[in-house]
Amino acid sequence: MIAEISAGFSSLKAAKDMVQAMNGMQTAASINDVKLTLQGHILEAQQSLFAAQEAQSSSARRISDLEQEIVALKDWSAEKQRYQLHDIGRGAMAYVPKLGMLDGEPPHWLCVRCFGQCQKSFMQFKGNGAGNQTTAQRGLDNQYACDICKASFRVSYNTSPNADARKRREQAAADEENADHMRDSTP
Repeated sequence: MIAEISAGFSSLKAAKDMVQAMNGMQTAASINDVKLTLQGHILEAQQSLFAAQEAQSSSARRISDLEQEIVALKDWSAEKQRYQLHDIGRGAMAYVPKLGMLDGEPPHWLCVRCFGQCQKSFMQFKGNGAGNQTTAQRGLDNQYACDICKASFRVSYNTSPNADARKRREQAAADEENADHMRDSTP
């Protein structure tokens, strides 16, 4: 951008020099030659300044895009601190809100793949079997899937985000009670 501005100023200086030279000329032919050269320098100056303006505008857009990206990354960084990776059963993994971090949301599971790509995608209940299979054929499983990346998993029929959150709360309370009991029984 500096080069374009410098070229524009150089062309304007050359145009000024031509005007001063024109003042000293006597013949009409010489004046016409100087006018044509002057117009060329003015055109070059305009083109250089337009190029500098476009480069500056492009840089301003890029800066704005990067600033928005920084804000989004900061927001995601704060959001991801609310979650932890958790085994929800049968080897299925999901990100779950840490205890006490629901912030008014209902219990939920987030897709591991999407979470890794800085997206918050809820695992959706998709039923408890495929097609016309009998209960014996499909088992008593519930299927959950991500609507964004289509990842899915099956969990036991009695496993859901609500049941999982309740179980984690109960386990945390039991762990706390055991810790209190251990502190009280230590001599």
